[in-house]
Amino acid sequence: MKYTYQTILLVGHVAEAIDSIVAACSQTELRPVKVSTAYNCAYAKELLNEHDFSLVIAGLSKTFTVDDIASLTELHSPKPILVLLPEADCDQVLLALRKGANDVFIQSEITDTNKEFSNSISKLLLLADLIEKKLHYRNELEKSLSELQIDQQAALQIQQNMLPDKELNVGGLLARYLLIPSLYLSGDFVDVVSIDADKTMFYLADVSGHGASSALVTVLLKNMTNRLVRNYNRSSSFDILSPVSTLYRINSELLDTGLGKHLSIFVGLFDNSDASLTYAVGGHHPMPILTDKTGTRFLEGRGMPVGLFPEPLFDERKLQLLDEFEITLFSDGILEMLTEESMSAKEQKLIDVVIATEGAGPDMIKEALLPGLIKDAPDDIAIMTVCRQ
Repeated sequence: MKYTYQTILLVGHVAEAIDSIVAACSQTELRPVKVSTAYNCAYAKELLNEHDFSLVIAGLSKTFTVDDIASLTELHSPKPILVLLPEADCDQVLLALRKGANDVFIQSEITDTNKEFSNSISKLLLLADLIEKKLHYRNELEKSLSELQIDQQAALQIQQNMLPDKELNVGGLLARYLLIPSLYLSGDFVDVVSIDADKTMFYLADVSGHGASSALVTVLLKNMTNRLVRNYNRSSSFDILSPVSTLYRINSELLDTGLGKHLSIFVGLFDNSDASLTYAVGGHHPMPILTDKTGTRFLEGRGMPVGLFPEPLFDERKLQLLDEFEITLFSDGILEMLTEESMSAKEQKLIDVVIATEGAGPDMIKEALLPGLIKDAPDDIAIMTVCRQ
């Protein structure tokens, strides 16, 4: 706690009761008590506005009436108030309780009922102690949440800065994407990387889980692929020219982090000099959809998730593309949002929408699949299109 003691505010003319109050406080097993005084209601309100008190003990008089209790209760709530009446009066007792008093004693009988008075003081100070601890924990929680929000905003800014432009032309390709996080940060990630004048690597990754921990892995993924490009430019490693070698490198480094995270990923390497696509799959589903003048179909291939096994198996394939084509990639979050009952029906829905939108891009594909604003999605959703026209 911030303070090592509790505080009592005595309001009104209760001088003759101070000894009994101090004696009662000394018998409690709580924190030490400090006492402040206010001889009228106006000053008491001023003190309550400026300071936190554990307990208010108010002695009623001609200048401090039962009606004043309500104003003190409003300022002091939810912590307790004990009222001292100048004389026994059942109506005044009931009225004081209705105005917000937690307990009521007759001031002249405090000494005679010292045990009951002491017990009441102890109970009210214990109640105040519990309330103060609760308020302290709540303030600490709000502070932590505020700091967490600031951290998340910074992380979101970093993640967004790592992403490519929403639409870019590189290496003879037009690449576009749409990311919809289920939480503040996304575990889905896309990138388009120019390797040299002819070769362009693109990928869509889906990190297990979602939120901050998964977003952290996307940062590592971006760093890994950038390092492979730098190694290629320095002629120290040519793994970036092989999607399957790239997956093995990512798998090894992700396991080394010990984060317990894995990801599914599709990595494609487009060579504009011969219009070829070399690709590898790391546990990715659904497979990308290829559209050209011969039709629309899923690419073939399979492989284990990345970062889960020390010796995974990945499948690298190469195919010749036509002059005009489009490749549409989805993360598996899209499948969870589709209403079709079977997986084959959901996959057919993807095919049908890709055909219907005719290269209109990720935003139109999303609207065709999931019209309107997406709320409370169970997983991140990513859509990416790569085409040459």
